[in-house]
Parts: sequence; structure tokens; C-alpha cells
Amino acid sequence: MSRLRRSSKVMRLWDWSVPPTSAHREVLSIVPEGWIDAPRATRKPPILFVHGLAHGAWCWREHWMPAAAERGFPVYAVSLRGHGDSGGRKRLGRTLLRHYVHDVMQTITELPQQPVLVGHSMGALVSQLVADRYSPRGLALLTPAPIQGAAYEMPKLIRKRPLDAAKVLAGGTLPLRAEQLFTGLDEATAARYVDRLGRESPWAQYELLLPHRIGPVRCPVLVVGTPDDRVVDEKAVEVTAAAYGVDPVWLPGIGHDLMLDGGWEKALSVVLDWVDERC
Repeated sequence: MSRLRRSSKVMRLWDWSVPPTSAHREVLSIVPEGWIDAPRATRKPPILFVHGLAHGAWCWREHWMPAAAERGFPVYAVSLRGHGDSGGRKRLGRTLLRHYVHDVMQTITELPQQPVLVGHSMGALVSQLVADRYSPRGLALLTPAPIQGAAYEMPKLIRKRPLDAAKVLAGGTLPLRAEQLFTGLDEATAARYVDRLGRESPWAQYELLLPHRIGPVRCPVLVVGTPDDRVVDEKAVEVTAAAYGVDPVWLPGIGHDLMLDGGWEKALSVVLDWVDERC
């Protein structure tokens, strides 16, 4: 048995023997008028958005949720515990990825039908861990945190951003700056978004450095990356796509935060067109 497979089984056993506690969850939603009364076979599937490191459900509400709802999709976005207006802020220092998985699973149980999961960065990894336990209608991974673990990036971080690396290793939140997240926003808008970023769990950050065994996932998978991403490199995107036997979709000219950066319309169109076609 491989180390990754054994690690996955240990993690599942831990979930069974020491289940995560629940926390209040902020869940934003927009349901198009008439969707709930339409015949089930003709409804577009619900989409559940899962944010990344230090973000919250707000990042989807800005552009993607209203635009997707205009195309007929009921859309939901959860703030993982300790983020946005969800509870759990005082316990964030003891929060693990499995707690985030629990938050998403709990949210899924409250949706009207099986959703498509759309995860960004760390949220893409969380979404994959969810899909390892529950079969969503589809799985879209946007600039995904590497399933092979991000430890290979630490030497570069130490070399190029030693103070940031020291902060992370000491248990602080990885600083995310406008120039890392965006390529096409004016300075004021970019600063407004960066100001909304919060803290991240140090343990969840450490887990991002480790490899994760996912699968088999029994649903369509979309992997989206950008060569202009300054947080997740192209190698990570390619490895994730290869794990699912798909080719990544590349969106040049957009930064790591695809849902907020200039060009968000193009990124959203790629996701929604894929959902229409495959899910």
C-alpha cells in the first residue's frame, strides 16, 4: 500500500473516531426565479463555490454569483469556519483541512439537489477531499493548490520572500499581496479586495505542504490555470489535471484570483459552459 493511500485511510479513520465539531457557517445564495418550480429534469444544477486561503464567500458574491444566476444557475458560496462571517474564528489556530471538508459536506446536505463543486486554490483541494467522500455532479478546480504538496515551493519562498516564509513557519498567515493575486485591476480595487483577506489556520497551511491522495472521483472534472498565476505555478496545475486524466484549461492574462481579477467574465464562462456541456 502506498504512503498516500495509507495516509488517506488514516485520515478517514480519524474522521470516524474523532468527528469534526460543527461551526456556524455563512452560506450566501442566489436562486433564479422559477428554478425551484421547474421540472427537476430541466433545472440547471446548483453550484457550490468554495473559497481559498484567507478568503471568504464574499469573493464569489462580487461577480460570479450574480452572473451565474443570470444564466439560470442556483449558486451558493460557503465561508469555511474562521473565514468571512462564519463561526470558529477563536479556534482557527486548531483548525485542520478536515474541518473545512466537514463545513462543505454540511453545506451540501442543505442544498436542494446534488451540486457542482467549484473550488479555488486551497478550496480546490478541500473540494477534492470532499469528492473523495461524496460524489458531486461535477468538480471544477481553479488554480488548485497542488495535490502533490507545496513543499517543493518552500525553498523558492525562503529565497525570494524570506520574511513571508518565516511568518508561515512561525504559524502566521501567508501574506497575499495585490501583485500576486491580480494582473488586470486598478490599484484601488485591488487594495479593497486585499483588505478583505483574513487569517488562515496555520495547521491548514502546513497541510497544504503535504501530498494528498484523492480518488477515484466519479464525476466530470475541470482544471483551470493561468500562466500569470504568482501563487500556484503551472506544474501544480498540470499535476492536478494529470491525476484526473484531463487537460488543463489555460487562461492567460488573468491572475490567481480568477473570480475577482479583470477578465473574470472569461473565466466564469469557461466554467459555466463546461457545466452546461458535461454536468
